[in-house]
Amino acid sequence: MKPIKLSKLTLVFCSFLSSSAFAGGGGYDLIPGTASGTLTDNRIYAGLKWTLNEGIKPHAVVGYRHARTESNGNTDGGDLSISAKFIDGFQLGKLRAKYFDGKEKVQGEVGGGYDFTKGLFAGVGVHAPYSLIGLDLHPFITENKFEPYIQLDTIKKYNKNDSTTNTCVPHNGIDPGAWYNETCTEPWL
Repeated sequence: MKPIKLSKLTLVFCSFLSSSAFAGGGGYDLIPGTASGTLTDNRIYAGLKWTLNEGIKPHAVVGYRHARTESNGNTDGGDLSISAKFIDGFQLGKLRAKYFDGKEKVQGEVGGGYDFTKGLFAGVGVHAPYSLIGLDLHPFITENKFEPYIQLDTIKKYNKNDSTTNTCVPHNGIDPGAWYNETCTEPWL
């Protein structure tokens, strides 16, 4: 293997390790000195969803949400959920995938999925802490094509990285408290 290929492979591997995909709920970078101020939040959530033209009985919703929040509050990510009727018998509702973008407190959402009784659908929504308002479109049915809904869930606002922690590399390579000096002007040896 040529050295140039090994260098490229090493660079790709190090970039992959420092990416937020490995950051989990804590939102940290694995390679010191590459901190970008971005926090990653992966969480499972639950909620109740009321479709406005289907009465007062809610559907249960369970989902997984992956979000990235930058230090300025910009937040984006993806969401995958499934809903089901649970009152008067169990019946699957909708399998949904969404992309969301906005700030740490409010995000706009766009997505789509499969309704187990009506087929394919597309939807938009606005999510705030613990709540969601949305509208689904069922293009392949003749009546009730639009379904407005509200949802209460366990998704709170996202945290942004407001820390002013020292991002210097530890001088001994092991102990994160062993900084070379207070201002990080000395090179790491």
